[in-house]
Amino acid sequence: MEAAERKRETPIEETSLENQMPDTGSEAVAEQVIGKEIEREIEEERGLAQEYLDHLQRLQAEFANYRKRAQREILEAYDYAKAQLICKLLPVVDDLERAIESLDSGCDNDEALKGVRLIYGKLKSSLQAEGLEAIECKGKRFDPNFHEAVVVTKASEGTEGEIVKDFQKGYIFKGKLVRPSKVEVKQIQSDQGDE
Repeated sequence: MEAAERKRETPIEETSLENQMPDTGSEAVAEQVIGKEIEREIEEERGLAQEYLDHLQRLQAEFANYRKRAQREILEAYDYAKAQLICKLLPVVDDLERAIESLDSGCDNDEALKGVRLIYGKLKSSLQAEGLEAIECKGKRFDPNFHEAVVVTKASEGTEGEIVKDFQKGYIFKGKLVRPSKVEVKQIQSDQGDE
């Protein structure tokens, strides 16, 4: 029985010794090939991951630009709608200004004049709060970008192109012209041209 036990122990010990022996040359080469293949696959996966990351970053940038553009377009549409409404209210402002001028010259009812001035003041301040600005003209030089010449007055002295009178006020809404001023412009006439 002892002999049988020794026989059983011997193969186990030999097997464990074989496992502990150094690798042969072919096994080392195989491990290097497998290691290089694994490294190559890792590099491919890293490249693919970087490609996905770059694509994601581009998509995020495009979406951020789209969001900004959409917000800008919404604000522009909102301002356009406001400008259209303001343009419809400008004749009312003109009428109130004419009413105040006529009531100033010959009105016996001070309360009516105060009421019209109050309404005009509220309307004007509301429009200014929204971004409406009147174009100041009298004494300024004619600018076709902001003024419309309806009358040209010939004069012998003064400045060429000076605005003499403002027939209808012009307005700018948030930096854009919504209505040009209708004005009378001075044109200098030389004495030589009269002969």
